[in-house]
Amino acid sequence: MRECPAAVIGATGFIGSRLVTELASAGHPVAQFNRAHPPVVDGRPAPGLCDAEIVLFLAARLSPALAERHPEHVVAERRLLIGVLDALRRSGRFPVFVLASSGGTVYSPDAWPPYAESASTRPSSAYGRAKLHLERELLDHTDHVRPVILRLSNVYGPGQRPAHGYGVLSHWLDAVARRQPIRVFGDPDVVRDYVHVDDVAAILKTVHRRTASTGAHGIPAVLNVGSGAPTSLADLLTIVTTVVDRRIEVVREGGRQFDGRGNWLDSSLAHATLGWKAQIGLTDGVRECWHHLLEHQVNR
Repeated sequence: MRECPAAVIGATGFIGSRLVTELASAGHPVAQFNRAHPPVVDGRPAPGLCDAEIVLFLAARLSPALAERHPEHVVAERRLLIGVLDALRRSGRFPVFVLASSGGTVYSPDAWPPYAESASTRPSSAYGRAKLHLERELLDHTDHVRPVILRLSNVYGPGQRPAHGYGVLSHWLDAVARRQPIRVFGDPDVVRDYVHVDDVAAILKTVHRRTASTGAHGIPAVLNVGSGAPTSLADLLTIVTTVVDRRIEVVREGGRQFDGRGNWLDSSLAHATLGWKAQIGLTDGVRECWHHLLEHQVNR
């Protein structure tokens, strides 16, 4: 395969760091951007941004809790996206532009899961509205980028930090490792769609590979990326209990404002167009996360 320069915005994040490693190991030039090394400075693109044939916007400055309580973070994320798109417009290049969006929050509460890409979008949370606005901003710039929007379900995996407001599994495993109670918010029968970070990296690599070979021809503008399997909090707790093989103390909490109702994704379009399908089962994924966490504790 020919060399295909990439620019990863959010290169040190949970998803971005994995993708950077794999693209670089395959011999592709990768320009890496994060908060310390922004892609645009004083309106000018940083070196490497405008050379990329594919730009992957994986910035993770937002969480559901931050979007709800700190709207300035929503403004900052939109400003970052617009700055990058404007810089690419002035460059005269026409790269593929991949935006990581949210499959769990952009769809309407009136839609019935599993959500297909054609389901109506009417987010009920600040986070979902912010992600949908980013999608629309990108789709307004099709004169100089080729948009690919990936609506990710709940991404988890080894090395995920227990950030405030999302990542229930990382919070739970961290609490168990510290021999502290885990907190279950809201209805334990509410379901979510959990997808392993390596499966997400796999579809990102597939889009990159297609870009290198065909310029992303045939890739839909919007794709769901999820396991397609609804898992309740109660079921997730059962899996965690089995994997860690420890006594777990559970504290029940009320629901939070940014917690949505049950949802999961129909990702069959990604399979039909890219041959992608989530490969890592939830029990195996949880076991991998737990072993990674224990090893990290030992080596600290």
